[in-house]
Amino acid sequence: MVSLRRIDRRDYPEVDEYSWEEIYGHGDNMAPGGLYLASRMAGSLQLEPGDVVLDIACGRGDSSIFLARRYGVRVVCFDLWISASFLACKIEENGCTSQVKPLDLDATKPLPLGASHFDAMFCMQSLHSFGGDADRLRRLLGHLKPEGRFAVGGTCFNEEPSNGGLPAIYRETDCWDAEYEKYHSPVWWKALFLETGLVDVIECRELEDGLVMWEDEILHHGKRAGWTEKWHHKAKWLIDQVAFSRRQTPYLTHYVATLEKRGCHDNT
Repeated sequence: MVSLRRIDRRDYPEVDEYSWEEIYGHGDNMAPGGLYLASRMAGSLQLEPGDVVLDIACGRGDSSIFLARRYGVRVVCFDLWISASFLACKIEENGCTSQVKPLDLDATKPLPLGASHFDAMFCMQSLHSFGGDADRLRRLLGHLKPEGRFAVGGTCFNEEPSNGGLPAIYRETDCWDAEYEKYHSPVWWKALFLETGLVDVIECRELEDGLVMWEDEILHHGKRAGWTEKWHHKAKWLIDQVAFSRRQTPYLTHYVATLEKRGCHDNT
């Protein structure tokens, strides 16, 4: 097996108190990057205690709980595939009921939330699934206060595939091949964000350890599985993709983007 690298935790002081298990949601298949990615994204939001944050497509709620605990903010969160009742139980178990409010909503549809209501918005490892459209992004941005910030982060390719499309190796997955088709480069995302006409892009770039986030997650799940032959067989497709990504392009990585909504007089 290719030698895999681990994240250098010194680069993510916001999660010093978290165990490796907690970083990856105790094995609940939190996406690559886990809370490392969440901390990197949140650091750009300039959050103040008491701010109200919308966590869009929050998964199993780990990011929402992290934001509430680390920054003392109030969070409204939702995910299409994870019910508000499940999230409420997890939030209560983590002592965050007074700070985090889960809802049952679908980000692809108009949201029953106030216009210009949120101080900040957050979307981790999910915008590629539903947000690759300027009109949909405009609708979401309508809930953000002027000069509020929107942190986006997730899996991407370092560059757009050539005319031949994705290399064949990225079609060898355990069911997520449709998602790979939706991955884009930071350059592509930046152009889309600017197309909305509602935001300035503070940053939109590949993370230096974007590929290492994939490797670190493989190591975590391998350790949890006891490095069994069964696990190696199941994970081979992803290990092969990581090996490919070290030597050829496009390669798997992660990006982060920080958007700042323009003032009302700029929204033309």
